Amino acid sequence: MTNNTSISSTNITQPYRIALIIIYTIVLLVGTTGLTLMMSLLKSNLRSLTTIAFLNLMVAHFLFLLTVPFRIYYYAFETWKLHHGFCKVVSAMIHIHMYMVFIIYAIILTFRFLHYYKKTQRTEFYRRLHAVCASAIVWSVLLLIMLPTVLSQYGGINAPQNECFKFGDVLENKSIYALNVIVSITIVIASCAQTCIQAIILHSMILKYGPASRSQQEFLVQLKNLCFVLIMLTCLVPYQLFRLYYLKHIKELHEINEVFLAITGLTCFDMLTFTGRGVCQGCC
Repeated sequence: MTNNTSISSTNITQPYRIALIIIYTIVLLVGTTGLTLMMSLLKSNLRSLTTIAFLNLMVAHFLFLLTVPFRIYYYAFETWKLHHGFCKVVSAMIHIHMYMVFIIYAIILTFRFLHYYKKTQRTEFYRRLHAVCASAIVWSVLLLIMLPTVLSQYGGINAPQNECFKFGDVLENKSIYALNVIVSITIVIASCAQTCIQAIILHSMILKYGPASRSQQEFLVQLKNLCFVLIMLTCLVPYQLFRLYYLKHIKELHEINEVFLAITGLTCFDMLTFTGRGVCQGCC
């Protein structure tokens, strides 16, 4: 099937289209609720690395959630009537969100692991301004350099104007294909490594404190870390593993790929997971 012929204007069959609408609707509702709760809870030290990481995580979720209604609209009405360039922005944003979430998770876990092993004592910026500047630099690089580059190189020109989210043809480029393989393997390996480290830490703490582990503040912090790990394993790793296979069967697996990609948006659930008391307190 070519780009110019399809069962429907979305080129997504009914069962997959319904599944995508349901997933994105849940992501939008839960993500918005979580962000609202987190904005009222993040009042701790704004120099804390963990707090700053959470704030950046919220920004990543917020920018992604702004594009979710347009995905729901597309799958609901089976056509794209907006500008094709905006389609590329919406399509690219879910990938940017996925990678930003992984990077922020990795940063939080790394600092907490280092703190546990006593290899670092200070986990704060010297001034609040330094924290703001660090975040501003990251997002400036992303939005002013990476995003325009992605949009200029991302997506094909042969797709009909009433279709969206069909940019698999760019993966036929060998360099882009290789980059995607490397990124997917890196995320899977890094996630597995962090899972192993987390398991070792929890096991050592249980051996050390026994039944009294639950009363230890450090143990509670590690349980929050475990939530990060579980979210990565359930929302990010499955897509990256599937993507390694998808890259070789792009046309045949387009629909399934869209569902796996939508599942990565469920990382927005982390906002609900960490709305407990002292979410940003603890070792970091």
